[in-house]
Amino acid sequence: MDFTQFTQRTEAFLNEISREQYQVGAGLKESLELTPIYHRHADLFTRETVLDRLEDADRKEGRHLASFAAVGFMDNGTKELSEAVTNAELKATVEWDGQNVPYHNVRPILTKEPDWRRRHDLGRRSLAVMAKQNPLRAQRLSTLHALPRDLGFPGYVAMNEKLEAWDLKGLAEKLDAVVAATSDVFERELSRRLVAAGVPRAEADIWDVAYIMRASELDKMFPADRLIGSLEKTLNGMGIGLETTPGLHLDTEPRPLKSPRAFCAAIRVPTEVMLVIKPIGGQDDYGSLFHEAGHAEHFSHADPALPVAFRYMGDAAVSETYAFLMEHLLYNRRWLADVLQSPPELAEEYRRFSIFSKLWFVRRYAAKLRYELHLHAHGPDGSAPVYQRLLHNNLKVSIPQERYLDDVDDWFYVGGYTRAWIFEMQLREHLVRNWGETWYTAREAGAFLKSLWAAGIRDSVDEMARSLGYAGLDPRPLTEELVSL
Repeated sequence: MDFTQFTQRTEAFLNEISREQYQVGAGLKESLELTPIYHRHADLFTRETVLDRLEDADRKEGRHLASFAAVGFMDNGTKELSEAVTNAELKATVEWDGQNVPYHNVRPILTKEPDWRRRHDLGRRSLAVMAKQNPLRAQRLSTLHALPRDLGFPGYVAMNEKLEAWDLKGLAEKLDAVVAATSDVFERELSRRLVAAGVPRAEADIWDVAYIMRASELDKMFPADRLIGSLEKTLNGMGIGLETTPGLHLDTEPRPLKSPRAFCAAIRVPTEVMLVIKPIGGQDDYGSLFHEAGHAEHFSHADPALPVAFRYMGDAAVSETYAFLMEHLLYNRRWLADVLQSPPELAEEYRRFSIFSKLWFVRRYAAKLRYELHLHAHGPDGSAPVYQRLLHNNLKVSIPQERYLDDVDDWFYVGGYTRAWIFEMQLREHLVRNWGETWYTAREAGAFLKSLWAAGIRDSVDEMARSLGYAGLDPRPLTEELVSL
């Protein structure tokens, strides 16, 4: 297959995959059916096709396509197992209070349950359902680890670092430094919040933190009837109209099977980008919408003349940076006052809560990166206690071993998230330096962001950091924010 044909077929494949994921997430379909799509495009992911693409991996566009083809080769090799896990959980239920609750609806119940004993009970029941799929997950992971060798790579980690140009071990060391610098403030804030929630420190587990993160007492700041309007006002301030952005479509229809969390489906970049939300209000709903709006604005403003490789594929941290930039407006005290008319004391309370939440996730993902480096080097056997130990070291609460395979994303997506956290703070520092704390009201800032979005995913966040005058990814601004609690 020649280069032009491969790129055309690749875009058609991505359109079909994204549309399928949109329809399931939006509640328009009951089950995910990826296998027929892979069958229709099977020739994109043959060993011979991938090896052809690897020959072009020395130039940026070629490397993006080679990475896509190689990941597709692995996805294709594990698609039946992936579907089996997803569909089993879509059908699974958890018995609770005399009812069979859909497995995917358990988390909202957990985050609202005020009794920590009942919370722990429901959490254990949910884990028992999730763990039933662990043999399938282990089988899938073992298959995933074997596939890079078919392409001439020594292993999964080496393949990622080659095709993504990431230094995962160097990133882990940067994150370890952030963890060390934030340990005292994290322990202080975690203990304080557990006491406030009535949870005995020695009994605390991840479900208690999920309950704390729900922060229902702060929901009054974020009414459901102002959810969409607050996003529109923010974007309008930067000269970016939500309803007038070409290609961006807002799906707010309430459907029984619709995902409770907002998501973005970039079906055709930039002409068909779906921003999906099931408005319920509260700070979690706002954060989810603004995060996904960052993705949606990025993809819907990509230059349509860009090659496929730069519109759909590349450094995962790039779009996550824009998602975090929008999401983190929610704890900007000026934004809270300007857009939601929050009183100063409430805005400060929410700022502190949000930074604690971010601190939790940064420390959690730092541990996940260390764990995934271990998992992909040694395989699933014996990795459950390693997962538990590494996450406990960073999070200081009880960690269930059962999640050692469920709490893993393919292709080191954890690297994309953590690198995005670092670069988002550098980008935000640049915006504040040029347009002040209320940069979200400056049309010049909006024009600057649109100029970045127009480049799609052509450049890595490392390259973008250098273009802003930094030596590269620098965790200093991130660390400074996290210790400001």
